[in-house]
Parts: sequence; structure tokens; C-alpha cells
Amino acid sequence: MEILGQMARVPVTARQKFEEAAYFYNGMFAHRTNVVVFPYYLSGFLSALRSVTMYLQKQYTHDERFAAWYPAKQSEMNADPVLKNLNVKRVAVVHREPFDLYFRKGYKMPEKYGGSITTTHFELRDEVDPNGWIRMSIRVGADGEKEPVEPRISWHFSADDPSDVMGYCHSGLQKLDSVLKELAELRLEMGLQVDEEISASQGEDGVTGHALSPRDSHAVSR
Repeated sequence: MEILGQMARVPVTARQKFEEAAYFYNGMFAHRTNVVVFPYYLSGFLSALRSVTMYLQKQYTHDERFAAWYPAKQSEMNADPVLKNLNVKRVAVVHREPFDLYFRKGYKMPEKYGGSITTTHFELRDEVDPNGWIRMSIRVGADGEKEPVEPRISWHFSADDPSDVMGYCHSGLQKLDSVLKELAELRLEMGLQVDEEISASQGEDGVTGHALSPRDSHAVSR
């Protein structure tokens, strides 16, 4: 048996695009030791994060009060080094210009060693399984058994940049979350509709999609 159905068309808003970026960020965090999947989530994150302000402008582009408030905020974001760097990477993804990712890798020391290993024989095995996950193991002593250890990895946009890609992305989320929250606080004063009542696909005839219940904004924990 087959059932055919149609979902109600959901209005896409700046807040929803923010939540999409947060979804990809959480995917990056969960797959940070997967060398195949991590870049996929990073690519999705960069596109979704940049779309936040694009959708914001489209939602309120015809409102004079928003037009008076936004330029200063836009200049502030354009000058922000974190957002600027993330956008440079997003442009590279969109135009199919690959950019390099670098990593620093290690492992979590098993508790039984108390933070250090003293031995005359030590082996570290580092490999990637068929699904892209990093697998590491150690052997302590010539006759010791192979012990799986938890990989630790940090990703970087350049070889000499000590900042983790995850840190950049988290900071970008925080900055855009602040912009959306600031607008939410000014919304009543500016006479604007709540964010979820306006569709980014709204035409000049003013027709919108179905309204959604407002939801509290949230920051993603690292």
C-alpha cells in the first residue's frame, strides 16, 4: 500500500536558517573524528550560516524601519574577522573552489597510565576505517596487547592558525544569534511582525505561508 501526501509549505525565515546552521554545527561536532563526513557538515554549515542575513533582508526588505536599522548592523558584521573568514570559505564552496583543511591529532591517555607512559617499547597505530572514522590504538611493551584509544582532533583553516574550525563556527553562530535577538527586542518598537509570520518567499502581493508559533532563540553548546 502507498500513501501520497503533501506537507504544508513551511515559511523559511532567518531564525530557521540559523537553526539549520546549528544543526550542521552539531553534526560537525558529532563527526569531528570522521575525515569524510566532517567536511560535508562544514560545507552545509557555511552555506546555512551565510543565508541567515540573506533571509533576514528578504523578510524585511520593504520595511523602512528595518532599512534604517540594518545598514549599521551589516557594516559591523562585514568588519567582523570571524564572519568575514567564514564567508570567504562559503564563497569557495559555492564556486566549487576547494579550500584546504588542516588538523592536529592525538589521543586521550587511558586513565590507568596516570597521565604518562614509561616503557622501552611503544607502538601507536593510526588508521581510517572504510566509513571515514579515525581509529587509534597503542601497544605498551613488546609483549603488550593492542589497546584502542580515543582519538582527539582539531581542525584548522590554515597550518599556522591555532584556532579550531569548531571555535570559528561556534563564534559565528553566537554573533548571528545576537543579531536576531537584538531585532527580536526591537520588533515591537519598530512595528514589525514576529519572525515566524513572514515567509522569505513572500511576494509583493503580501501573501505569506502558514504562520508558525514563535520559538525562543537558543545558542548551541560546544
